[in-house]
Amino acid sequence: MEIGVRVEAENLKTGEVRHAASAYLTFVAIDQQGKPAPVPPLVLETDEERRRNNDARSRTAMRLAERNRQAQCKQDSGACKQ
Repeated sequence: MEIGVRVEAENLKTGEVRHAASAYLTFVAIDQQGKPAPVPPLVLETDEERRRNNDARSRTAMRLAERNRQAQCKQDSGACKQ
């Protein structure tokens, strides 16, 4: 599951809040043997939830494509273009 994280910094004297960092973190459920385990599907109820879920799926697909590209490069360096 991908979780979006937003970190904000607050100036305690002025109360000013500013964006400090954002990231997407990926978590994997594991079973008692330490292997990845299935989890119930998300219940997407709003258009915003559906949009965010679609965006996450797109990021996952891009990460997997890049991982596959890197693996191919390791097998056949001539197939990689820098």
